[in-house]
Amino acid sequence: MSSETLVEIRDYWLELKKNRLMPLKQEFNPAAIARHLPYVLLADVVQDPLRFRYRLLGTRITELAGRDATGKWLDEDLYGDKTDDILWLFRNCASTKQPIAVREQIQFVDRSWVTVDVVAFPLGDTDGNMTVILSAVDLTHMDASLPSPGTTFILDWQATEATSHASPDTQSVP
Repeated sequence: MSSETLVEIRDYWLELKKNRLMPLKQEFNPAAIARHLPYVLLADVVQDPLRFRYRLLGTRITELAGRDATGKWLDEDLYGDKTDDILWLFRNCASTKQPIAVREQIQFVDRSWVTVDVVAFPLGDTDGNMTVILSAVDLTHMDASLPSPGTTFILDWQATEATSHASPDTQSVP
């Protein structure tokens, strides 16, 4: 990941996780990462069928997107033909109950293409059910390896610090 913001959010999630599969939703304290909240989104995870709803979208994300989708379902017509791309990240996190980080070029409504690093971390309940995805989005540093449009780099979310290039383990997902 090229963003120190995303690395610090990851470190906070790891601190909460301890030796468990995932931290409890109620352990998440937004004040602990207050300076990063503009980059954070929380999505409720609803089962049967699997769906996601934006609980909170940081101001930087709504600024980039040109709209506030707080309270909206991700399977609504928010992203047009890019909906499956957006859902892939959330579905992967929900099905594995593991974090995932990606770098991709995206185009927000009426905006030019931007390259972002995105992380998704599971938060759960006392029964081990994943109930929320803690995610964050930041613009990729200009000197980082960039995916071509329509390609996603899977990043090493466990790397110890922000890097200015893609990890050697980076994969492309069409």
